[in-house]
Amino acid sequence: MDQPATSGDLKILQLTDCHLHHDPDKSLLGINTQQSLEEVVASILASGERPDAVVATGDLVHDGSESGYRRLARSLALLGAPALALPGNHDAPRVMERVLGAEGIQVCGQLEIGNWRLILLDSHQPEQEGGRLAPEELERLDALLEDDTHHVLIFVHHHPLPIGCRWLDRISLANGDALLERVRTHPQVKGILWGHVHQSWEGRLGQAQLLGTPSTCIQFAPGEDEFALALEPPAWRQIRLQADGTLSSHVHHLHSLPLGLAVDSLGY
Repeated sequence: MDQPATSGDLKILQLTDCHLHHDPDKSLLGINTQQSLEEVVASILASGERPDAVVATGDLVHDGSESGYRRLARSLALLGAPALALPGNHDAPRVMERVLGAEGIQVCGQLEIGNWRLILLDSHQPEQEGGRLAPEELERLDALLEDDTHHVLIFVHHHPLPIGCRWLDRISLANGDALLERVRTHPQVKGILWGHVHQSWEGRLGQAQLLGTPSTCIQFAPGEDEFALALEPPAWRQIRLQADGTLSSHVHHLHSLPLGLAVDSLGY
């Protein structure tokens, strides 16, 4: 999927881990996930920010329902930009591709925009919480990286390296080293962004920024060995890409935590 080159900085929004349901009134650990997504989108629109692209990085519909994906598509459409999505461990990839594709939302693949190439990788494993990049997905990545005429930003659902949460690191990207090795050997890769971890995380590998992004609903407490929630509001990440390959980003949270969070929950 190609877009005409644009002048100046590019503005990309990452939304992740929306956990919508068939029933729009259903909650996840006390938070109505449909409502929290709508509040995130409303906050973005109120800011006056007009993105060049929106990337939704998995666990988008908790129960894999068609109605959940249709409502997701309606929310993304409000942002007025090309939208792309990739599956997480809670998604139903075939349903996701069929429903979102019918709404004009690209699932996985790549987007060339300005001097940048956005690459979306599928780390979904059926009936598994952890992720893995299939051999054909790594081959696709290798083919795209052979062209070094664009700066590259990679999106994936699962985190490719430990983030210091033992319980989450047990369900990370099983072959994350294979992805990181490609970053080491391809200087045009300027960043990897992921969801899954429901918290902000930032690191660096050579020239590339490594960025985990909070959820549009509930957040996990950082640095915990076992499941624990954080008292942080829903969030999204704004990314700015410059023509010279410079990447900067900022995580935005809603001003307040929605009422009802089951703070003592042991998981879901």
